[in-house]
Amino acid sequence: MPPLVADFCHWLATVRAYSAHTSMAYGRDLTEMFSFWATHTQQPIALETLPTLQKEDIQAYLAHKLRPGSGQHGAAAKTSLNRQLSALRSFGNWLTEHHGTQLAALANLKGLKAPAPVPRALNETQAFDLLAAVAPPSVRGEAGAKNRPTQQRNLALLMVLYGLGLRISEALALTRAEVAGEVLTVTGKGRKQRQVPLPLPVKSAIEHWLAASNTLAPNMPLFPNAQGKALTPRSAQKMLQAARNAMGLPAHATPHALRHSFATHLLHHGADLRTVQELLGHANLATTQRYLAHDMAHLLAAHAKAHPLGHK
Repeated sequence: MPPLVADFCHWLATVRAYSAHTSMAYGRDLTEMFSFWATHTQQPIALETLPTLQKEDIQAYLAHKLRPGSGQHGAAAKTSLNRQLSALRSFGNWLTEHHGTQLAALANLKGLKAPAPVPRALNETQAFDLLAAVAPPSVRGEAGAKNRPTQQRNLALLMVLYGLGLRISEALALTRAEVAGEVLTVTGKGRKQRQVPLPLPVKSAIEHWLAASNTLAPNMPLFPNAQGKALTPRSAQKMLQAARNAMGLPAHATPHALRHSFATHLLHHGADLRTVQELLGHANLATTQRYLAHDMAHLLAAHAKAHPLGHK
């Protein structure tokens, strides 16, 4: 480890109280970069030569790490390199503060833009298990058990999330008057409205909830709490957490995962991308295209089955 880097890591551990693991990770990242630049610039990297480092030298290192055959690729590689750039910026600030030396190459240097992660969806069995976990006893076929209105409400809410693909904020903003008819008008981000059909299972779950709670006025929230105000997202998350724990479902079984599951399962069963985009209320098709990466094996199988070249 170069002496300057060792001094910096010692400062991180003793003054900034960074863990030994984090301090050593910063040290490894900086040592790797210094080693590359010593070869790339053909001069040792030290206090006297660091100010001569150019922005192009940093970009050369990034290109070196992302080159074919480097062993790094995709979002994980960009995340790793952004971490190294963060270490370099911290080192640059320390260098200026303790040695009066500035790294001009860091000015206006932007990190690498990593692609948005593929949404984590539940499989169909997990989605139905989650619905079953919150369903009233009568829906689960438990004879003689008494249904509670909150169970009807919770099932209706999850049916809206999974059956319509709504964001949790969109679902909790619904009023009783807005769910009349066969089509639901949803107000999404930027106050943009879209229309989504109400499939019979979703409509039936809502009707059962309304029958169990016949005190909701038309302008009241469709999913109220005990005080008659709209449920909070946190309340919905806690309800779902209890259900997934009871069923042994993964931690990513969240309200938003049901929206992801809605989109993924539609595509899995043959829905076209534009339709899914419209149902989700995405402004850009690229946002919807993230779901295509969720089940590439299924897409390849569908291509092999449907495309003429797939039979060759």
